Amino acid sequence: MITPCVQSVRLGGDLWFKLELCQPTGSYKDRFAEREIERIVTTGARMIVSASSGNTGAALAACCAREGIGCLVIVPADEAAGKVAQMRAHGAYVVRVPRFTKDAAVTETVMGALRTYCDERGVPLVVSAFKYCPHGMEGVSRIADELAAMDPKQVFVPVGGGGLYSAVARGFAMAKLAVRVHAVQSAGCGTVVDGWGAGERQSRPASGVTRVSGLSVPMDIDATLALGWLHFNGGQGIAVTDDEIYSAQRRLLREEGVYCEPAGAAALAGWLRGVADKRIDPAERAVCLVTGSGGKDPESLEAAAALVDSPLVEAGDLGGWLRDE
Repeated sequence: MITPCVQSVRLGGDLWFKLELCQPTGSYKDRFAEREIERIVTTGARMIVSASSGNTGAALAACCAREGIGCLVIVPADEAAGKVAQMRAHGAYVVRVPRFTKDAAVTETVMGALRTYCDERGVPLVVSAFKYCPHGMEGVSRIADELAAMDPKQVFVPVGGGGLYSAVARGFAMAKLAVRVHAVQSAGCGTVVDGWGAGERQSRPASGVTRVSGLSVPMDIDATLALGWLHFNGGQGIAVTDDEIYSAQRRLLREEGVYCEPAGAAALAGWLRGVADKRIDPAERAVCLVTGSGGKDPESLEAAAALVDSPLVEAGDLGGWLRDE
């Protein structure tokens, strides 16, 4: 589904937001899931297995529900409640694994077990990455096509596993459009931005972690691929703290009226950091990808809401309360 772009009204500059949260399940992952499941249906498969940090699982669960295909999803034990509930509501069987996507060794162990299981039973292993499902990732590259008419000078993309960045940078390259595509990644999980800063071509496993659901991918899935595209494109790798990401989410909620999850605000955090460091010219037209809806992570919304009073006032006391206020 083509998603809208809206211009910032309060943050300044020539800044725009690509609202991927308007996709049917609330994230850009629908672009991948719809294309990949469409392919899988033609093979006659009756179930899939997926490993997900959240949004991929929700998108796949919805597509499988429409097609009558079984869906098993492996997620981190501490996955955002909204994402797990969304998968289960669509009928997916969800297995939570401690330290998955937080620890590189644990994550590799999980992926190895899933590959063996799927190979032995002839079941598709569906992961939103070029490494596993290049056909499905072609659907994500269409984001670049949709942005072309806006003639942006720079696009800010949040980075978890690296597939989204690779798809967008690749899409602009295929269209022969000179757009600087910046990779924004949590400083606690810098599989791409750390390598970019060191001038390297090979991603290294992250030694830290991030609290932001969707950005915690500590090992190389599409990170080396994304790093190559980042060098080719000429964009910047921008590391931001988790606190900067949560702050950007609150600013989108309060100042722009954009209902997003924390990972969906990471691109804005990168733009703000780049402007503050004078690495980014705010006068140049920039687009931040807002990748997921606020409903994905109700805990973060509760934290943002807690900053605003919500008193309980009896009807008979309301007039006096209003006058006092």
